[in-house]
Amino acid sequence: MFTSVDSNRKKIVEHLPSKNVHESSSHDNSFINKIKLVFASQFQKLFLKNDEYSRMQMTIFGITFIIAILVASITGIIIGYTFGFSVFIGAIAGIFYLRLLAKSIRKIGKESNGGSKLQLFVPVCLFIFASKLGSLDILPAMIGFFIYKPSLIFYFSRS
Repeated sequence: MFTSVDSNRKKIVEHLPSKNVHESSSHDNSFINKIKLVFASQFQKLFLKNDEYSRMQMTIFGITFIIAILVASITGIIIGYTFGFSVFIGAIAGIFYLRLLAKSIRKIGKESNGGSKLQLFVPVCLFIFASKLGSLDILPAMIGFFIYKPSLIFYFSRS
C-alpha cells in the first residue's frame, strides 16, 4: 500500500495499491546492491592489480585518454565539431584496440602462440562505421585511432 503525508494538514492519504511498495522496493534494493557489488569487484580487479604490467597499461590508457580529449577539443574548436567528434570516437576505438592488444600480449606464452585476430576487427569496424554514418568523417576517425601511438612514445620516452 502506498501512503503519503500532507505536511500542511498532517493527514495520511492512502492510495490504491497495484502491488506492495515495501516488498518491491526491498527486492529492487537487493538487486541493485548485487549489481553494485559486481561493478565494485570488477572496478577493484581493474585498478588494484599490483603487477607492473597492469599499472603500465592503466597509465598508458590514461595518457591516451587525456591526449584524445585534448586533441579532440582543440580540433573541434579550430576545425569543427564533426572533425573533433570523429577524432574522439577514433581515439576511443584506439584505446579499445590497445586494450585488446594488451590482453593478447599477456596471454602469449601461457595460452596462445600469437596475438589475437579480434583486435584487427576494431579498425575495420571503425572504418565501416565512419563511412556509413554521416556524423563521422573517415580521415579524422583514423587519425584519432592512432592517438595511442604518441601516448606510447610519451610513456616510454619519460622512463
